[in-house]
Amino acid sequence: MKIKVFLLILIGLLFSALGAKAQFMLAEGTQITLGDDSKKSVEKLASGDILLVFNYNDKVYEEKKVTNVKKVMMNRLIRVTLETGMQITMSMDCPMWAERGWVAVDAYMARQNPKYATAKDCQLGEFILFYNITSTDYVEVSVIQGIAIPTNTYELELDGDGAIIANGFLIGQN
Repeated sequence: MKIKVFLLILIGLLFSALGAKAQFMLAEGTQITLGDDSKKSVEKLASGDILLVFNYNDKVYEEKKVTNVKKVMMNRLIRVTLETGMQITMSMDCPMWAERGWVAVDAYMARQNPKYATAKDCQLGEFILFYNITSTDYVEVSVIQGIAIPTNTYELELDGDGAIIANGFLIGQN
C-alpha cells in the first residue's frame, strides 16, 4: 500500500513538473525604470504605467505600457550580483540580456517560453548589459546566490515586447 501511495505521489510530481512554465518573477523592492527615467518599486507598479524597455531586436529604448501586474509569494529565488555591486533578486528562470544574447540561471525553464528558446545558462564571468541614465555597458557577473526566504515577487506584462529595466538589468518578460 505504501509503495502505491509513493508511486502516485511521484507520478503527480512528475506531471506537475512537466506542466511547469516560466514565470519571470522580480522580488519586491526591485526598482523598475519608467519612461521618464525615474524609478518605481515593482510592487507599486499598476496597469497603465509607462516603462522604458530595451528593444533587443532593434537595439533601441522604447516606452511600453504595463497591462498587468501579478503578485506571487515564492521561497526559492536567486540573487545575481555584478562586479560593480549592483544586484537583482528574481526567479531562477528570469532571462537577462547579455553579451551572448538571453541568459538565465535556469536556462532550461526560460526556454519553455518560445521567445527565449535560445537562452543559455548564466555563469560567473558572464557579461550582462546594464543600463543607467548616462550609459549602457556590459558588466561582469561576480556572484550568483540562491535565496531561500519567502518573498513577494511580481510578474509584469506589457503592451508589446521588450526587456524591462530592473535595477539596471535588462530582464525578459513573458
